[in-house]
Amino acid sequence: MKSEPQNSPSPDSVVAPMIATANTTIVKEKEASYWAVLRNRNYALLFWGYLISSAGTQMQIVAVAWQVYVLTHSAVALGIIGLLQAIPRLLFSLVGGVFADVLDRRKMLLSIEIAMSAASAALALCTAWHSINIWIIYVVVLFSATVSAFEFPTRQAIIPTLVPRSQLAGAVSLSSIMMQLTFAIGAAFGGYTVAWLGLVNTYWLDVITYGVAITTILLMVVPRVPSEKRAQAGLSAFTDGIHFLRSHPVILAVLALDFFATFFGSPKALFPVYASDILHVGPQGLGILSAATSLGALALTPMTSVIGRIAYKGAGVVLAILGWGLCIVAFGLAAGPLWLSVLFLAGAGAADMISMILRGLVVQLTTPDEFRGRISAVNAMFVIGGPMLGQFESGLMAGFATPQFSVISGGVACMLATLVIAACVPGLLRVKVE
Repeated sequence: MKSEPQNSPSPDSVVAPMIATANTTIVKEKEASYWAVLRNRNYALLFWGYLISSAGTQMQIVAVAWQVYVLTHSAVALGIIGLLQAIPRLLFSLVGGVFADVLDRRKMLLSIEIAMSAASAALALCTAWHSINIWIIYVVVLFSATVSAFEFPTRQAIIPTLVPRSQLAGAVSLSSIMMQLTFAIGAAFGGYTVAWLGLVNTYWLDVITYGVAITTILLMVVPRVPSEKRAQAGLSAFTDGIHFLRSHPVILAVLALDFFATFFGSPKALFPVYASDILHVGPQGLGILSAATSLGALALTPMTSVIGRIAYKGAGVVLAILGWGLCIVAFGLAAGPLWLSVLFLAGAGAADMISMILRGLVVQLTTPDEFRGRISAVNAMFVIGGPMLGQFESGLMAGFATPQFSVISGGVACMLATLVIAACVPGLLRVKVE
């Protein structure tokens, strides 16, 4: 029997470096894929079109908030904006989800963008003709919110049909980045365009951005969902969606976490009060405050692939929302100067970015395509309805007490709600989704 030479490498010493090299290559490829998804023509059209139109929408939101405060000088009036935005989303988002699972999603997005542009044009014309008042603004806000109730579930449901599953994590992460980017760009520019160009031109700029989105949707080619996978219109579509959600408590828990975090902990409605009466920084400062959380989120953009690889995604969501609440409390306690307020809001935005990416992966990767519209609709009810109801809550609390008390108590309530949900759904802390 021939013996091996003493210097010959063992099988383990040969295989181990090969495995390490292969793992490193896989990690690098996975990181690259987060951005490579933009090479997908249809997803890129959706991404850039919505990026531009959402930036315009954020400019409009800043303009509306400033106009309402100039007309009323009331924190409660600002809070009512959030209530009017929340009610249609809570009432119609699930209807929009059913439509997204039944109808042509591309045609739905096109119709929605046209209707939203008409709403912004109405604000521009009424303001230019000096016929604007608080009731006209409220009606337009209510109309826009009703249309938006159909937009979010449709857009969320269309993403997985545009990219392969291997790129879905990248698409979800980039969509989260895009959302924060629009908040930052739109909010900051909104404050400056109101100060430099006036309310009318700010509204017209929003109309133009919707025109860009309409063009990109017209250029998209969206694969049709097979008829056997489409939901059937009717009450059964609602009940099937609710049954699916009830059978997946982890999905329900991550959605509830975001709802309570933004319901209690969102100070957005009070930014005009802070800009005007507490920090004394005017509409430009309002734009900076409105953009601060998104700037903090964008600071984590280079880390998106690392965030997406967090093993225990449920625990990551819980810790991120606790961080959000802590930063909101710090913002309320500081009450200036502007740079310090912006710093705490940026910290809250960074925590929110982590939560958003992990929550999106849990929801998208555990939901079959035939349920995506309805689950995305429930997601919209929680994710969008929460902060809008939170605006009403914070405005009401500020009206009865003080803006600072409203912000601080909201941050504390956010952290308490997070701990309660984590205790009620212990499986949340152990959930792993690949």
